[in-house]
Amino acid sequence: MSDKTNYRLANIQNREIKLRAVRHEILAVESEKALEMILDAPSPATLIQSFPDQDLYYLMHKIGPDDFIPILAMAKSDQWEYILDVEAWDNDRLDLESMTKTFDLLFQADPQRLLRWVIKEKPDYFEFYLLKNMEIIVREHDEIPPENFDDYITMDDKFYFRFPDKPMTGDDNKFLTDDDDKSPKPENKEQAWELIEKMLKTLAGMDLSVFHGLLLETCALLPIETEEEQFRLKNLRLAEKGFLPPHEAIGIYQPTRLSDLRKRPDAGILKNKPFDPDIPMPPQFFSLFIKGDNLFVKSLEFFDSEFILDLESELAALINKVISADKIKLKAKQDLGRAISKVCDYLNLGLEVILKGEPKPELAKNVIHKYFLEDIFRTGSRAGIKLKTKAANWFQNSFMNQNKLPLSFLGEDFLGCIGGLFLDRPLYYNAYVSGDLYRNFKSISDITKTNTALEQIMALDTVLGKLNIDLESFKEGVLTYKTLILTLWAKDRLKQAMNLEPIDMVLFKEFFAALFSKSDSDAIEHIPLNDLIIWTCEATGMKETDLPEKFFEVLTALINELKDEYGSVDPENIDPRFIPHFLLRKKKNKRKDK
Repeated sequence: MSDKTNYRLANIQNREIKLRAVRHEILAVESEKALEMILDAPSPATLIQSFPDQDLYYLMHKIGPDDFIPILAMAKSDQWEYILDVEAWDNDRLDLESMTKTFDLLFQADPQRLLRWVIKEKPDYFEFYLLKNMEIIVREHDEIPPENFDDYITMDDKFYFRFPDKPMTGDDNKFLTDDDDKSPKPENKEQAWELIEKMLKTLAGMDLSVFHGLLLETCALLPIETEEEQFRLKNLRLAEKGFLPPHEAIGIYQPTRLSDLRKRPDAGILKNKPFDPDIPMPPQFFSLFIKGDNLFVKSLEFFDSEFILDLESELAALINKVISADKIKLKAKQDLGRAISKVCDYLNLGLEVILKGEPKPELAKNVIHKYFLEDIFRTGSRAGIKLKTKAANWFQNSFMNQNKLPLSFLGEDFLGCIGGLFLDRPLYYNAYVSGDLYRNFKSISDITKTNTALEQIMALDTVLGKLNIDLESFKEGVLTYKTLILTLWAKDRLKQAMNLEPIDMVLFKEFFAALFSKSDSDAIEHIPLNDLIIWTCEATGMKETDLPEKFFEVLTALINELKDEYGSVDPENIDPRFIPHFLLRKKKNKRKDK
């Protein structure tokens, strides 16, 4: 390579480094300031076209689509195409309402450029949109316009088009049915009709022959084949940016064992790599969401800028795979933040699993130097999937499943735990501790707590399976494991029939008074628990030494809950409406005779 070439590459590299710093600052500031910085830049078009497609798309939603129109006017066609790819599709079907909104933005940005680009580069795509919204009639020169042509629009008395409520399919000259109609909702149709009329009038003013050709081709279009081909091309374009189709991207959650982790070549990312101006810079928008004091975030502080640049590309590809696998529609800042947060949580969990209880940033840095982020992510995914598999295998032959008991039988906390594990992507039951009912597993402590709760559930289910219970006798109240165990215990001590019929309040007051009898001796405080254990052994035929250890934890928590809730309540003041731990007969209102 000559010195002249080296000099040019160095200039390009320096310019890109400066633009990268400016782009990062724009992404970080408030939306009003970001718009001002872009439009006031010395060369706004150069700055806008240097943005990676994902960063520009993020900026569009951050600033607001309507305020973003001046920037779209200076964007590259490739950037326009990316916006259409991520905005206009609903899974594998084109969303006509979203197509209308996106086309409207681009038409406002630069009408003639949009029409030239879409007809030259994406004719089938545009013709599909027209066909789904309008009906076209071509009148021969010797034909008299029929009387029903009053609602048609024409510009040359030869090509007529109109906007019926149900446009024709284009395949067999039949109108769409309610089942296969994918047109916008009635309140959005007028927006599409107005936009199409403006686009066609603009096109006719630009070149009438191109206008004629477009309408002729639209009449002959096969929409099903066109949509399928456009879907294939869209997947190819997005795959180049790391957005694999969902059925492929879902492989990112495939568990990886520690023995299967792939090592980076030459113990890390190569240094002093030659700069290639043809390779686009990685997006930077996600760096704004990587915050907190977890192990992964702290470890990033130990890397030099050169490694961070390569790591950003790797991290962006990983985030894109998660977005594709979870089918996240990036309509708002929160959607993007949710995807990035999930990646960071799984990476943090994977690092803790690999480090085996030594969560130090310095050690985490070495792990990232050694292994690919994707494999670290999968290691974190494996920890959650192992719990999910364990829960699924238990439930298949459980006492609950065999007796068709709902998950609500487990009570609020256990239901939250098992419900999170039964989701497609297992989640940690957070019980609104940090504002959310569920969140991602992000540390070994989350895995340990959930595993402990799962083992308690399994132990409880094992013991309940030994009880001779007539579940058909349950007719009144709310049945949970708490009401089942405590009601049967109380009825046994009251010499009542061992079923799930409500306990009479007169009898229950006797049991309640004995349950919370006061004493100066600390030993007396353990009598309710000891007696509950004794009754369990009697009812199941198991020895105390045979009871699962986790079952004792369940009973201890249950007795402590009773003490906290009712320990200070006078037996004479108890009301069955406010004692959900037992199945009690509710008081009936007596009718007064007039």
